[in-house]
Amino acid sequence: MSEVGIITLLFAAGVLVLIAELFIPSHGFLTVVGIGLLVAGVVQTFRFEGERAGGIATVVCLIGLPVFAVAAVRIWPKTWVGRRIAPPNPILSDRDTSIPVEEISRYIGQTGRSLTPLRPVGICEFQGRRISCIVEFGMVDAGVPVEGLRVAGANLAVEPKST
Repeated sequence: MSEVGIITLLFAAGVLVLIAELFIPSHGFLTVVGIGLLVAGVVQTFRFEGERAGGIATVVCLIGLPVFAVAAVRIWPKTWVGRRIAPPNPILSDRDTSIPVEEISRYIGQTGRSLTPLRPVGICEFQGRRISCIVEFGMVDAGVPVEGLRVAGANLAVEPKST
């Protein structure tokens, strides 16, 4: 095989192995192999074709690898492997929560009382209604007056009421 054939084979194998990394979960092993093949291609280009061709190959790899990495991050979650390993987060609807979000939002700005310790999640009572609440900073003991701040997922975010 000629020198140009070896160089072409090294670069082609490196690119194919990097593309295979998107579809075969190898925990980065294929990335290391692919980059190693590209480095070998650059070394062989310097060796067989001279400094000018080696410099061009180096610049192309230094530009191409980050472009490939950005494209991979954007494409990978859409592949069958990406969807399986990191499925998208579900969007909670009113049906998924124990209390409809509109009902929880009524208690924003209202004062209630913590029934259980909030570490950071617990139960509070607002106007005779038990609601799952979350404290944003620190912990709140049971029996402490709290104020509703905002809806946080299926919980009401609260803070201790200052007296």
